Amino acid sequence: MYKDIGKDISKGSIEYTYLSIMSNKFNVGIIGGGKVGYIKSKNFLSKKCNVEVLSLNFVDDFEHIKNIKLIKKGYYKEFIKDKHLVIIATDNKDLNLKIKKDCEEDYKIYIFAEDYLNSMAIAPVQRNLNNISFAVNTNYGNPKGSLMVAEKIIETLKKYDEFIGYSSLIRKSAKNIEEHKKQIIDFVCSEDFKYMYEKKKDKIVIEMFFGEEVLNKIYKNL
Repeated sequence: MYKDIGKDISKGSIEYTYLSIMSNKFNVGIIGGGKVGYIKSKNFLSKKCNVEVLSLNFVDDFEHIKNIKLIKKGYYKEFIKDKHLVIIATDNKDLNLKIKKDCEEDYKIYIFAEDYLNSMAIAPVQRNLNNISFAVNTNYGNPKGSLMVAEKIIETLKKYDEFIGYSSLIRKSAKNIEEHKKQIIDFVCSEDFKYMYEKKKDKIVIEMFFGEEVLNKIYKNL
């Protein structure tokens, strides 16, 4: 039998606030050219962020990365000025603490790679479908656990991805029909309408509930 540890590990857990940031407008500065800096670079570049890495030395893996700016130089505070996110990943503990202090003074979001509890932010596991993107994280620094859960979530969301794209187009079109806008949006963003869409009865039910004129207005711009 499994032992009941009898502890509520949710007590005192970290609270997170998530934002979806437009990647092409997001400047990421990584300080440290080691393995951690390389992994973080690949991660943010894969999401189309603007990435610069500052370090006196770089691991050979950096030679194979494209669309990245490498600055071979010691840390200087001016480097973080135009960065939205700073990743602190050097092997010098005292320098890491200095960079952290500079980030706090300049109100920068920062990831303290040495210990996530000293960070202001974490980078969650992110997955993207054609019409849905999501991020998942655990409250106690368990990246493998996040990966496991993300794969479970994505299998569920695949069943909704095509419908979300379709209903998003209807929603956009419905915003121009002021007198029925809210009702149409509420109607099409539902499990019932998803069922009708899958049965290819979506246009029929829209006409039943809102009339032929509204139906024609919706699909005119789709």
